[in-house]
Amino acid sequence: MEDKRKLKFILYAFALLLIIGEIGYKILLDVSFVDAFYMTVITISTVGFGEIGTTSSQSELFSIFMIFAGVGVVGYAFTTVVAMFVEGKVADLWKGNKMNKKISTLSDHYIICGSGELAEVIIKKFIDENLDFVVITDKREDLDDYSHHNILVVEGHSTEESILEQAGIQRAKGLLATLETEVDNIVTVLTARNLNKEIYIIANSLSKSGREKLLKVGANKTLSAVEISGNRMASLMTKPNIISFLDVVTRIGDVELDLEEVIVKKGSYLENKNLVEAQIPKKTGLTVLAIKKIEDNEMLFNPPIDYTFKIGDVLIVLGREEQVDKLKHLGDEIN
Repeated sequence: MEDKRKLKFILYAFALLLIIGEIGYKILLDVSFVDAFYMTVITISTVGFGEIGTTSSQSELFSIFMIFAGVGVVGYAFTTVVAMFVEGKVADLWKGNKMNKKISTLSDHYIICGSGELAEVIIKKFIDENLDFVVITDKREDLDDYSHHNILVVEGHSTEESILEQAGIQRAKGLLATLETEVDNIVTVLTARNLNKEIYIIANSLSKSGREKLLKVGANKTLSAVEISGNRMASLMTKPNIISFLDVVTRIGDVELDLEEVIVKKGSYLENKNLVEAQIPKKTGLTVLAIKKIEDNEMLFNPPIDYTFKIGDVLIVLGREEQVDKLKHLGDEIN
């Protein structure tokens, strides 16, 4: 971001010099715009070609000013560009432009605000799930690391509208605020909600009062990493057998099981079938733990075998990734 500002400053400085020279020589030498432009260029570049028009003390002083200004701008531009080449920043700028083009093509993606330890866990999970996402961070070391690993990233503060827009906030499906301060999370959520009324926002709460504030400014859900860790540690101490069971359910040896959502779509294999007719455990090996009913959004745990699926119902299933894919393909085959 800083390198782009430097290049913009150089371009603006050159443009301003040209405009000043054009106007100055037009007035002082009483020549055409083309001749004034010619005088400006040869003066800034100090090439020493012949002057045009009748000079005066005012025009000579103006030329001296233009020479010093031109040498200063050219010197700054030269040292800046050389330094950027030596440090490899020109390649980074090119890569950044390429990355921005990729981001502009995304839709229904996720935006991760922050690059701390919590964000790292989310990023790893999203990569494993093969999801489209963009990370917003102002930490240069994280920015370089992500870009080198082909992770789409935007440099800046997620509290700024322009940065969220660069990350595609209007087209995004969800946003996760994992910044290191409560205030930054609150401002990020508020700004994101103003830019996209429909986006689903989850924010990390760092204090008890922060949860209510985050919900008020537009977060759909809030989580406290400290609270979750604390509850987990307490449960491990007081209810070790239950926690051990949950660990076994979600990880058996080297075979990892997932809790996954499967939506009943129109024309799919599951439409208008009940649990017995669908034979989900037999056909896929999955276990149906719950169903979120479309009619009232209530969660039906341990659903009865005669429950008939409706379009829009969400099945919460437990199994391996390939089993979940198999169930989804059962629906896709008829679609």
